[in-house]
Amino acid sequence: MSGEIEEIEEDINSTISNIDAAEINDIYVAVGKNDLHVLQWALDYAICPEFRICLVHIFPPINYIPTPVGKLKRSQLSQEQVQIYENEENNKRKNVLEKYIRLCNDAKVPVDTMLVESNSTANALLELIPIVNITSLVVGSKQALSARYQSSIGT
Repeated sequence: MSGEIEEIEEDINSTISNIDAAEINDIYVAVGKNDLHVLQWALDYAICPEFRICLVHIFPPINYIPTPVGKLKRSQLSQEQVQIYENEENNKRKNVLEKYIRLCNDAKVPVDTMLVESNSTANALLELIPIVNITSLVVGSKQALSARYQSSIGT
């Protein structure tokens, strides 16, 4: 089981040509900071023993960096300051993904991860579908989950 994180730039077409086409048994799960419920649903309802989970985490590019005097453009800071902030953000993403990877490992489901930098989550997912041959994609939201839960307990 791979816990390796693969970074993909905004220009998805040119940067993931080395990624093999997805097998029919791959389930892609779009995850953010608080989407354990989405992954748990996929593990409970969409996975068979021969399936593999591929976690897709889309994050915005870093254009502004918080400082004690407010947010500043990258160009206003030194390369070292930008690199320190980027490292901090990368570590936060890795920590977020580790809990998802752990959940898959606990369920004994093979897991891979994919990081995509983009200003638009929806567009990034749409561009990714034909490139890696996604046939099964799980996306969720807490609002939809809450509404379904409330309607089921209200009747």
